[in-house]
Amino acid sequence: MQDFEGYTIMRRLPRGGMTDLFLALDENRNRYVIRSLREPYSRRWKWRRSFFKAAEVMTKLHHPNIVRIYDANFRERQPYMVLEYVESPNLRSLILNRSEVLTRNSLKLLRQLAEALYYVHSMGYLHLDFKPDNILVSEEAHAVLIDFDLVVKSKPRGRRLRTVRGTPFYMPPEALAHNRVNEQTDIYAFGVTAYEMYTFHKPFEADTVEAAHAAQTDRSTVPRPMSAWQSGISKRVESLVFKCLAKSPEARYPSMSSVLKDLGALV
Repeated sequence: MQDFEGYTIMRRLPRGGMTDLFLALDENRNRYVIRSLREPYSRRWKWRRSFFKAAEVMTKLHHPNIVRIYDANFRERQPYMVLEYVESPNLRSLILNRSEVLTRNSLKLLRQLAEALYYVHSMGYLHLDFKPDNILVSEEAHAVLIDFDLVVKSKPRGRRLRTVRGTPFYMPPEALAHNRVNEQTDIYAFGVTAYEMYTFHKPFEADTVEAAHAAQTDRSTVPRPMSAWQSGISKRVESLVFKCLAKSPEARYPSMSSVLKDLGALV
């Protein structure tokens, strides 16, 4: 065990893309996650700025489906944040294991995730890294959205970033080709995630990453019907997911409130 700024480190957790994660206890034996930006990222100003910008945004977000933050600071020039401990696997592992938690609760989980994204947007932000790896799901089918390192402020007409650092499989064509992002960027990622939850496959799969990305950006290539992967998926669910996945922004849902409205009709 190791002391860490008033906490006791109990064990290391599976690391994130740029961070080390630790289970920690406070003096009252309450559990938390210490998330520390590891080298070489911690030595670079842009990654430190991104890390603390995420922390600043997270302190403004109070929603049952978004992870809570309690502190963010430096320890010997190492940026860290203290987060709520959520004892749940991520959605990626449930998809890989074809968990019954998903097959029994897909619509319930979609509703929670849509509400989380709607809330983020209503607070004036874009998540830009919405994917199964950044969603925790409990056995009781409670979803929690995590990892706000790529969050940016939204603008009424969208915005064009110098670079878009999200995961390409979850980015719409306009973000991949022109670095243009808005609420519809997160909506597309929501659609990819929903497709995976129901089918255990990505919408665009191929023998190589390059071929998959080509299919993703080609306007004439559409995903395989969800019912072709799994029987019993309703046409209304499939229609909602495919509208999120529309390659043309004009054909995609314009906002998460529109997604929630159609989801509400399915419950």
